[in-house]
Amino acid sequence: MKSDHGLKQALDKSFDNIAVPESLYQFAGELPEKFDAGELEHTPAPGQAPSVRPRRYRRVAAGSAAAAVLVLVFSFGVKMSPAFASFVKGVPGFQIAVDWLTDVRKKDGVQNAIDNGYSPIEPVTKQFGGTTITIGDIYLTEEELIYKVFVRTDEFDVSDEDRNMDIWVTPRDLPAGGSRTSASVTTEGNKPVRQETYKFQLSPGEDSAGGLLDYGRELQFTVQKHTSDPALRKTDIDEIGKIGVPFDSSKILHNKVFRPEIAAAVKDRDWKELKVDKLTIQPTTMNVILKGREGWGYDFPREDEEGAPYLKDDKGRVYPYDPSGPGLVLKDGYLQLPFSTSVFFDKDVRKLVLHIGKVTVTEHKPEATFKLSMNEKFPKTVTFKNQDIVIEGAEYHKEGYLQLKVRKGTLDKKLEKETRFIGEKPEKSVDEYDEFMRQEESIREGLGIPGYGKLEDNEQSSSFNVYLLAEKKDSYGLSLVRSNAEVIVNQDLPIDLQP
Repeated sequence: MKSDHGLKQALDKSFDNIAVPESLYQFAGELPEKFDAGELEHTPAPGQAPSVRPRRYRRVAAGSAAAAVLVLVFSFGVKMSPAFASFVKGVPGFQIAVDWLTDVRKKDGVQNAIDNGYSPIEPVTKQFGGTTITIGDIYLTEEELIYKVFVRTDEFDVSDEDRNMDIWVTPRDLPAGGSRTSASVTTEGNKPVRQETYKFQLSPGEDSAGGLLDYGRELQFTVQKHTSDPALRKTDIDEIGKIGVPFDSSKILHNKVFRPEIAAAVKDRDWKELKVDKLTIQPTTMNVILKGREGWGYDFPREDEEGAPYLKDDKGRVYPYDPSGPGLVLKDGYLQLPFSTSVFFDKDVRKLVLHIGKVTVTEHKPEATFKLSMNEKFPKTVTFKNQDIVIEGAEYHKEGYLQLKVRKGTLDKKLEKETRFIGEKPEKSVDEYDEFMRQEESIREGLGIPGYGKLEDNEQSSSFNVYLLAEKKDSYGLSLVRSNAEVIVNQDLPIDLQP
């Protein structure tokens, strides 16, 4: 037991070392196989009878070794068998870590890549004073960079949800946009370790042949400390260092790109067709680019909701929609659907089916605009989507908002729910805008409404109420849009993967 304790202490310190012995990496990689082969079991000497003590020692020793190297195992993409995964889940303090990594790797496609022998870029650990950063599970393609970050620091408690400090590790000088997509906290050596995933995608307009692979032989990451002051709504950002991760682009697999000429028919008052513009199959994930109407925003249900999009291959396997992280900003009318894991390594898959269930749309470019004078005679009729909106009155309230009375029964029920009034944007400085936002929240809570511009039903009246934040003026420029309009598509679109 004494030697076991010494081993645990020595391995606990490994997280603090920038240069980790290669033998420890090898041991971490071989540990699951050794466990499954029974090599970690204690064998009695000849003539010695088995006892309860050796059996207990065997479990503790194996557990300590597993716990000590688990963070390193995570960083190096070690493939765990079901038996070993079950075993390490029983190690105190690491169940959350194992569950987190297992779940995240399935979603981001890393486990599928590892299962097919495609290893991530070698991880790097670096120390900045009392902060140690490990970047691992790094996968780079022409269009996407995904990676995981493990943070341990003496500067603040990473497990404190109310902390005012945070550390971000983001790519430097890379034409990509993205952010952190998930985070969790585990314990290593009785100290909390924050484990995070990041996803970055090629920025729009970057059309170089190699995409992200064209940018040198080393990925540069910036490590920043964010310190926030909630009272002032202010965040200070300080760079505490850089981490360079070498990579060989010749060893990185290239995407498979398809341009299917297919479209889904859409039954909607303003929208008739949703085209599939491109399918990109990467080693870890798959992305579909769709073309809808210009001037609209689109929102799809997430993977665990009814009506969510998905891909299905000709073997019956389903690849769920996984919009983790910020969406890719494309040119007007185009939108991206990212899917979890990939058929990249399965050469027998000949066809994918893209299922589109439902989508929520919002017009960004107003279809109808009009002037509203506080001195004009009411009722005032405005045409929207070939239907009449009758404004029966308008009143300005000193608290800082404009109230409209809109007659009921002139719009169909669906359009009643979708119609939104848009007021003039206030011209505010940064400081003034912060105060304006606080005022907006206060007024909204006082009125008991979820947001501004919608038709709020007043069952005691023959008219709807519409509330808009506004300064007191003689006239206002107002617009009308469809907002959060649910459109049912419910179609399967086949995509041929053969040359």
